[in-house]
This record gives sequence, structure tokens and C-alpha cells, in this order.
Amino acid sequence: MAIIYVISIKNALLTSDLSDSESAKRFFTNMISEIVVDNIVIDFSGVKQMNHLFALQYLKSKQSMSLKKAIKEICVPKNIYLMIKVAQKEMDRSSRKSLYKKEIMQNKLTAD
Repeated sequence: MAIIYVISIKNALLTSDLSDSESAKRFFTNMISEIVVDNIVIDFSGVKQMNHLFALQYLKSKQSMSLKKAIKEICVPKNIYLMIKVAQKEMDRSSRKSLYKKEIMQNKLTAD
């Protein structure tokens, strides 16, 4: 049977207003990375706001941590869910652009 660790992001950061991208980074660096269990659920109950910079950093940190741990979210308010989706779309668009630039550079190198 797999053990699942549930952590409240509101209680961990002591705020319902997630607006500081550094606190998103610290949440993963100081808290999530220290949890010895590989299956983690982040509970967003009671979170009122999340700004775009927090959402971007949250997703970047989650992505880098996902190689070591399975991370899921629960009780995500609609406004928080939408902000995370917007940030994810931006990250996906940025990733596609960098792949395109890399491909162009490789084509230039092989053409020379």
C-alpha cells in the first residue's frame, strides 16, 4: 500500500494569498523536498488568491520536483485553477519557442 502525504499550502505558507514567487520556491525547497514520502498531495483549501508569478514558480518547482515525487493538487478553488492553467499555457508556449530556436540554430550550424 502506497503512503500519501497531504500538506496544506495555506497552512505551510501561513497565508491564503499566494503572491510571492520566492515563497513558492521555498515551499518546494524547504518543505516538499524534505518529505520522505514519494506521493504528495497539496491541499489548496482556503487559498483565496494566487498571482501569476507565484503560479509560474509553483509550476516550475513542481516540474523539477516531479522527477523524484508524484505531486497532485486537491481542493483547488476555481480562480486558483484558472491562474495555474494560464501559467501552464505560458510555460508550454515558452518551451515550444525555445525548441524552435534550438532547431533553427542547429539548421544554421549544419548549413555552414
